Amino acid sequence: MKLMGLILVAFLASLEAQSCPANLVPMPVTVTVRERSVQEPVRGLTAQDFLLRGKTVVSVASGLPADIVILIEDRGRGGLLAGAADLLVKSLLPEDQVAVVTYGVSTKKQLAFTRDPNAIRLAIEKGADGTHLQIARPLYGVVDAYKLFGKASPARQRAIFMIGDNIDSGSQIRIEQLAANLIEERISLDLAIDPAPSRKIPRLNVPPPTVGNDSPAMRPALVGQQSVSLLAEASGGTSDAYVRAEFFSEMRERLKQRVTLTYCVEKKHASKVPQVELSDAAKQKWPNAELRSPGVPGR
Repeated sequence: MKLMGLILVAFLASLEAQSCPANLVPMPVTVTVRERSVQEPVRGLTAQDFLLRGKTVVSVASGLPADIVILIEDRGRGGLLAGAADLLVKSLLPEDQVAVVTYGVSTKKQLAFTRDPNAIRLAIEKGADGTHLQIARPLYGVVDAYKLFGKASPARQRAIFMIGDNIDSGSQIRIEQLAANLIEERISLDLAIDPAPSRKIPRLNVPPPTVGNDSPAMRPALVGQQSVSLLAEASGGTSDAYVRAEFFSEMRERLKQRVTLTYCVEKKHASKVPQVELSDAAKQKWPNAELRSPGVPGR
């Protein structure tokens, strides 16, 4: 069954590649379209329902397999992660790949990309076992998570599922640049806001150590408080305060409902994501529909 799935994915990718002229390459952009009144996904969308500025949509797909990095702040959470891991594994598609990264003062890759459900479950459950107070820098964690991804493909989605603090007070990374990197790499960030760290674990602004002969005055200034929720929304993802162990599995279900558009573009412009809009015909069919796309936070 898995072999048949691989053959189907390869065939679809090949079909999409053949839809572009020889001088252009197929690139994906994933969007969310839902009925505003009931917050349910709009179904039955086709290429004619979308407008891409200066581009032509050649295919529309949903429910694609995904490369997912689970990013977890390194602190103890009792049995919560065991339940979250089990529910996530049950919601995965057969061709999904999952990696696991933990972050605190630094980041650590707990698991490389794999389809092994037992390895995924164990890495999530046991990966974050921190028991001491520490500085948490979510943006550094996001950077190391997105470095694990390979090249973007129209046949697969790419996402970071994160549990941790909503505020980063110690990173020198600018959120605007990090958002641009996620968008260019076609990676969405979905954040489950952990309410405990901001109340129970002190957050400290610690200047970075001096490197080489650099004097402290030459080091870049800390950026200050930055919202990880804003980063998630800018990437086309979501941000919610979790209250149950279903948060990872709910992220996967939302990813299945998103729509991936494939379009043709010159290779030198492939990193730039075009603006996506609903066509006039789509607006007439679904007058209460709203569209969220990378680079356009929720409205």
